Amino acid sequence: MASLYFTLCSNNYLPFALSLGQSVKSFEPDACFLIGLVDKFNPQIDYSVWKQFEFLPCFDLGYSEFESMLSRYNIIEFNTAVKPFYFEYLFGKYSEIDTIYYLDPDLCFYQSPKIMDREWEDAEILLTPHLIDIPQKPSAGELTSLGHGIYNLGFMGLRRGKESLRLIQWWKERLKEHCRIDKCRGIFVDQKWIDLAPFFFDKIKSVKHPGWNMAWWNFSERKLLKTSQGYSINHEETPLLFFHFSGFKPEQTHLTERVFISEFENEENKDLADLFEDYRSRLITNNYYLLSKIKPLLTFPEPPNTLRNRVGRKLKSKMNKAIYQLFGV
Repeated sequence: MASLYFTLCSNNYLPFALSLGQSVKSFEPDACFLIGLVDKFNPQIDYSVWKQFEFLPCFDLGYSEFESMLSRYNIIEFNTAVKPFYFEYLFGKYSEIDTIYYLDPDLCFYQSPKIMDREWEDAEILLTPHLIDIPQKPSAGELTSLGHGIYNLGFMGLRRGKESLRLIQWWKERLKEHCRIDKCRGIFVDQKWIDLAPFFFDKIKSVKHPGWNMAWWNFSERKLLKTSQGYSINHEETPLLFFHFSGFKPEQTHLTERVFISEFENEENKDLADLFEDYRSRLITNNYYLLSKIKPLLTFPEPPNTLRNRVGRKLKSKMNKAIYQLFGV
C-alpha cells in the first residue's frame, strides 16, 4: 500500500508543518510528505533548506473556485476549505498512491505513521473522534464535540475507492461557500460537515485507539505516561502514536490557550509538561520566532479593526472565560 502524507498551512505556520514532517521522516525517511502551502512563496523564506519536503502552493492546483473562496474566508476558513481539493488533486496526480493521510501541522508523531496502515481492513475513510470513552461527568471534550463536530479533522485518512472519491466531491461542493466558523448556524469549517458523512457514505471507520490524536479535548479520558520506550496512554502497553498540540504557542507558559477549562488543573503533570517542552524546542529549532511573524501573502478579508472593535473582541474573550469559570457554561 503506497501512502502519501500532507498538511496545510500558510507561511506563518511553517514551523509547525516542518516539525510534523520531521517527526514523520524520523521514523520513515523515505515517506512522501507534502506541505500544501495555503499562501504564496515568500521571498523572505529560503524553502530550499527543506529539500526533504515538497511544497505545493494552493493556487498551483488550478482550481478557479479558490479566488472567490479567498474573497469570503478568513485564514483559518480558507486553510480548511481547500482540504478536499488537495485530496482530489493528489489522488489525480499520483496514480500509484493508494492512501493519503491529511495531518494538521500541529501534530507530532511518536511512532511510525505506517502503523496507521494496519487499521484499514475494508474501509476507505479513517476518522478519529474527539472522545472514545464515556466521561464520568460532562467534559470539555463532549462540549467540543457538540460545538465543533464528532470527529477531529486534524487527522483524516482516505484510501482510493468509490466511497472516498464520492465523499471528496460532496465535501468540496459544500466547502466552496460553507466553510465558516459560524457555530450559531451549526457550522465549524470543514469539520462539522463530516458529522453527516456516516449517513451518506459507506466504508467509514472511526478509529478508537487512545494513542491516536491525543489532545486537550480528551484529557478527561487519557493520561500520558513516559516510559522507557517513549510515551504511552493510560497503560504502558498502549503507546502514543501522535499528539495534537492544538492551541499551543511556544511563548506561552501553559499548555494551550484553553487554560480556563478546569480539566487542565489536574492534567498538567510532569510527563505532559516534558512532552510540551520537547515540542516547544522543535518549533524553536524551526525558526518559530521568525516565521510566525511573517504575514501571509494572500489577502484575507479582515474583521473591522477600529479601537472599539479591538476592545470589544478582547472583552468578549475575557467575559467568555469568566462566565465559564463562574458558571461552567
